Amino acid sequence: MSTRRGPRPVHERLRRLLVILPWLAERGEASLAEMTERFQVSERDLIADLEQVACCGLPPFLDECIDLFIDDGVAYIGVPRFFTRPLRLTAPEGFALLAAGRTAMALPGADTAGPLARALDKLEAVLGDDGIVLELAEPPATAVLVGAAQRGERVRITYWAASNGEQTERVITPRTVYTDRGKWYVVADDERSGEERNFRVDRILDCTPTGDYVPLREVDAPMGDAWFDDLAEASGTTVVTLELQPAGHWVVERYPVRVLDDAGSLWRVDLAVGSERWFRSLLVHLGDAARVVAPVEWSSLAAAAASELLARRYAASS
Repeated sequence: MSTRRGPRPVHERLRRLLVILPWLAERGEASLAEMTERFQVSERDLIADLEQVACCGLPPFLDECIDLFIDDGVAYIGVPRFFTRPLRLTAPEGFALLAAGRTAMALPGADTAGPLARALDKLEAVLGDDGIVLELAEPPATAVLVGAAQRGERVRITYWAASNGEQTERVITPRTVYTDRGKWYVVADDERSGEERNFRVDRILDCTPTGDYVPLREVDAPMGDAWFDDLAEASGTTVVTLELQPAGHWVVERYPVRVLDDAGSLWRVDLAVGSERWFRSLLVHLGDAARVVAPVEWSSLAAAAASELLARRYAASS
């Protein structure tokens, strides 16, 4: 089997440490052999990450560094004093930490009853009911894709496209797995198109590792405007400007948009649309809560889509 080549992405190293350190801190010590098997990481990478942790702390770094060292194949950790102080977070910081922690819990070796899981449960309770939206159902392919991204391994997938309802067989190289707007996504090199693509993980019907490896490449998960820009520049994509009534504001949370104006109750956004057929169904769902501003030639799509729907239902009932 080929080995990994190239540096590991920093965000993946940090995400794994978010799982490893609470587990190790609760035990005080653990053998490197046990940790490599549990967390599915090589001993070389594990040692490199733990050595970096030993350099972390609070300025002026005299007696406030994480007390972590490795001796004769065993890692030892002590909890520094600053971890015993109450943690003060703003609401956005708390939600960001909760989201990062929930994502990390999908990694191999994460203890669903361990200290990280317990801490996240407490944080969610403090944040209130709104934190529940971060409890994302994990699609079956998630763990396979996360592992493949860490190893630089190609996987063969069967993908269902919502835009046309077709299933395609593809070979992709996952680069990073992330969550956004309540869904799981994978950024991957797609051999079929020869481009880097975003795939919805819950639309991957089958996912099988191929055993073929390529050099790792660090990729940042596209979020917000960056995600919108990536889609807007893709071939076959139309940027549609919408006016959304309050009943249609959910579009901003679910799809890649650029918000142009959200000062009042009537929001104006740009939406990246890859399929007219899909957009027609969205307009039917939105009803009077949305109006197409541009392009002008699409302004009548909502009425046309509603008429077609009524005609199909009438034909089916007659």
